[in-house]
Amino acid sequence: MLRAGEDAIDLSSVGVIGMNRGPRGFTLVELLVVIAIIGILIALLLPAVQAARESARRTQCMNNLKQIGLGLENYHSSRKAYPFGKGPSYAAPTPVYARWSVHSQLLGYMEEQSLAASINFKFPPETPGMGGVIAFMPAFQNPGGENRDASRTLVPTFLCPSDQAVADPSWPGQNNYAGNQGNWLCDRGDEPPAPSDKSPNELQSGMLYFKSEVRSGQVTDGLSKTAIFSEKIRGLGEPDPKADMFVMSDQPTLDATFTTCTSTVPATATPLTSKWGWSWVMGENCCTLYNHTSTPNTNTCGGTGFSGGMTNMAMQVPPSSRHPGGVYVMMGDASVHFVRDEISLAVWRALGTRNGDETDVAIP
Repeated sequence: MLRAGEDAIDLSSVGVIGMNRGPRGFTLVELLVVIAIIGILIALLLPAVQAARESARRTQCMNNLKQIGLGLENYHSSRKAYPFGKGPSYAAPTPVYARWSVHSQLLGYMEEQSLAASINFKFPPETPGMGGVIAFMPAFQNPGGENRDASRTLVPTFLCPSDQAVADPSWPGQNNYAGNQGNWLCDRGDEPPAPSDKSPNELQSGMLYFKSEVRSGQVTDGLSKTAIFSEKIRGLGEPDPKADMFVMSDQPTLDATFTTCTSTVPATATPLTSKWGWSWVMGENCCTLYNHTSTPNTNTCGGTGFSGGMTNMAMQVPPSSRHPGGVYVMMGDASVHFVRDEISLAVWRALGTRNGDETDVAIP
């Protein structure tokens, strides 16, 4: 009941309209705040996701090395010696570098028996050619096409998932794992030196090298104190400072090789090859062997202008990886360790020798 002087209330302007009012949307400020919060959460979560993925890749990389280690143990158990790091050269006109790798010798001992059976070792491997900026190790094919398919076959165990190299579709048979050659001379083996050898008293100190047949009993430093395999990133097929093998003038000693290669400036140096690791069949420092001249993730160089054969070619070929801070190294007892880039040069070189009287050396 209305009293005198009171006006009637129009309910249509209060109740009805109020009841029909829809939900209020976000303002622009609120929307920007929500977007900012989502961005912060993504920024916080992304490193954790990336770290988890890299952890999985590292685990796979370790497992690959362990599979190679099992193959080495099986080979040694069967043949009473480790395989050669690079096989003998074939008769002319076959190029000297078309030689089989340690990887090729392990296939039958690491669940790749069918691939091993497809190889005809009476003939050299087929090679992809390592040239790029300059001519270097041109491609080789056997006249009858022998070993064509086997040489191109992708072997997953030979590829580290952390390496993001772009694979060449014409040559999928690439490689990320290298055997420990030991010292700085490319083709130095156990044969007596030739009169033309520039360092005739130099012996290979590693486990896998030119025509090597090292037995476990010859590893007097101890298998657990001697490196046998590590990892190395593949080249991109075009100049890349981290993956390239650079040209250096040939050097007469280990220390001169280290000093010259280490002082090379990657940004201005000429690549000898930008295709490191493009072939697992090639028993060469360009694809399947490394040495302990310098510590992990430092410059890789090959000496040019050497006289005589490749036994006089100075090389610095350290392992490398896309893992932050270091590389995985497998010892002669098949144990796998993560070796940091900061390892001292003396300790690193000691780990590279099988009989250097460094029985007390320890992996940091």
